[in-house]
Amino acid sequence: MEKQNTTKIGNEVLLGIILALELYALPTQFYLLIEQSEFTLFGALVRFFSFFTILTNSVVLICSTFNLFGRRFKISAFFRKNATVTAITVYIVIVGLVFNLLLRQVVDLKGLHRIVSEIFHTVVPILFFFYWLFYVDLEKISFKTIMLWLIYPIIYVVYTLFHGVYTDFYPYPFIDAVKLGFPTAITNGLFVLFSFVILSYVLIFVSKLKNILIR
Repeated sequence: MEKQNTTKIGNEVLLGIILALELYALPTQFYLLIEQSEFTLFGALVRFFSFFTILTNSVVLICSTFNLFGRRFKISAFFRKNATVTAITVYIVIVGLVFNLLLRQVVDLKGLHRIVSEIFHTVVPILFFFYWLFYVDLEKISFKTIMLWLIYPIIYVVYTLFHGVYTDFYPYPFIDAVKLGFPTAITNGLFVLFSFVILSYVLIFVSKLKNILIR
């Protein structure tokens, strides 16, 4: 019983930290966008949520909120499911990996921009991975489930490419069809999608290893 209480407290503290970070970083990032642009409110919202980073950190915010405070709502059961949390972990870890491996060297962020970027791309991905690893009951996940996880990034890549055709705006340089051409942008998008599959298998392997060790 004492171990269960300690685990519950650790779970809630970690989720609380993640939630607090997101509640600070997301509004701050939107404020920075509004402050330094001539967008209308609607235009700013479209641009804001055109970034996979923002979308995924928003999903982490929603998941953390329902796991902490929303247990009386039916939808909270969805966000407590092992498959759901594992999928979100894949998404947010990809956010961190892509930025730190591909984009960190090509951006020069200062002040609040750098603070919120580190929260989005480094701190939250690490903390949410630890939440998944230590506090989520890991169960068997099928290949079919991994294919379902790809729906979100596939929709994002397709939307981004076609949205860019009409606006000439691409949130990430590796899928900038204007500079790279459509074939190269699509190829890069496929490589990113492939990385989702690889990381999904890695997390499933880790979950199986954890189950073996705790038996």
